[in-house]
Amino acid sequence: MKKLLMLLFLSLFLFAGGCENKLFSYANSINKQERLSINSFLKLLLTQKCNINIVYKDDIAKKIAKEKMPYMKIKDFTLNQILNLILTKKNLFYTLKNNNIEISYFKTKTYKINFISATRTGSSNLNATDNQLKNTYDFDFWGKLKQQITNLLTSNIVIDPNYNILKSTHINNFSPLVDKDAGLVVVTGTMKQLNAVNEYISNLMHNLQKEVLIDVHIYSVELSSSHKTGIDWSNLSLSLNKSNVPLRGKYIGGSLSVFNSAFFTINGLLNFLSTNGNVNSISNPKIMTLNNQKAIISVGSTIYYKYASSVVKDQNGNPNTQYTIDSKFVGVILDITPQISDDGHIVLSIQPTISSFRNLTQLTNTNRGMPPDTKDNTMLSIVRLKNNQTLVLGGLITSDTQMEVNGVPVLKEIPVIKYLFSSKSKVTDRKELVFVITPHIINLNKQKTLRDLGFGNIR
Repeated sequence: MKKLLMLLFLSLFLFAGGCENKLFSYANSINKQERLSINSFLKLLLTQKCNINIVYKDDIAKKIAKEKMPYMKIKDFTLNQILNLILTKKNLFYTLKNNNIEISYFKTKTYKINFISATRTGSSNLNATDNQLKNTYDFDFWGKLKQQITNLLTSNIVIDPNYNILKSTHINNFSPLVDKDAGLVVVTGTMKQLNAVNEYISNLMHNLQKEVLIDVHIYSVELSSSHKTGIDWSNLSLSLNKSNVPLRGKYIGGSLSVFNSAFFTINGLLNFLSTNGNVNSISNPKIMTLNNQKAIISVGSTIYYKYASSVVKDQNGNPNTQYTIDSKFVGVILDITPQISDDGHIVLSIQPTISSFRNLTQLTNTNRGMPPDTKDNTMLSIVRLKNNQTLVLGGLITSDTQMEVNGVPVLKEIPVIKYLFSSKSKVTDRKELVFVITPHIINLNKQKTLRDLGFGNIR
């Protein structure tokens, strides 16, 4: 009698061969104790009606299958709809293939991640009197990816004493497998865990597919005698289409140093800079980088030197000095990392570093037995721009001091008497570097022309 109450009706409508083309109707009792277990129902539906073998992949799936069926009253449901209603609601995975169904509480999934396998590391040291400032970066994409997935698996564990899930055992057995050379990540977890990993991987791939073109102009302004303290940015006014557009700027940061491309012209900026001294263009690189990836621009010289690193004795006991060749970069390094927000804004982390010789005679000295003494200036700023907006960054000033010999031509070169016909004086040249930075978000789904990449009217 109870069986009749539990199985009010189970009807089949056959459209073609195989249960995948059948529709099922079913209803059971409101009283939970009178319902079939999930396993018994699946045997009735799958094994008896559809000739499908049932395989449970783990013990937890077996225990869940012993629970009572939920209350159901369905009509004209497909086989997959019924399995989703019963198994998926119980956080069980299933795979239906041929005449077999595999049911499990855990599932293994492989993700394909298209990213470089290399790890980027670097550092820079800046000395100022007795203080030191050290800037280091270590970007290990695959190591951080593995750690983040591990954190997701740990935070989404469902601990149920009925299923005997031990947290420590689960972590040890189901740590993600990362193959950075093949670009594969293999994760085993529960439905809740894999849903969290799926969402994370989806957002990660969406962000990785964003690309930024960074257009940079670097200018050196040799300050005139009336501007030795630096450029007076309060007088900045840019010219556009023969009309003056009053745009005020300042050293770094804030809305007053950011300009919309419609109101900004390089010629207008150069005209303003020329009122402060002689202007030289150092570099105009255009560099593309992925979202959240560091872009580094360097302009300068690499100075090589050798130093005595050790002393060894030959076969006769005579000491021989061993030398090591090393190098040091002197010039401008611009470190930029873009981050694209969901609303289309770009957050730029910008760190320019300028190094120069303390003594210019070191540049002409070919017998270098030690690294040259340098002066280093740096700044670090984080700004938020709209797509195609321009940031003007200034304020980094360098000073080069050298001795200048004045006197009577020819006579000032003659030994002994040259001191009677010449004089020496210190001359200090002060220069301020100006960076003009414009980021452009590149749509990877759109075909790009050279004009899209910032190269004028070239197509």
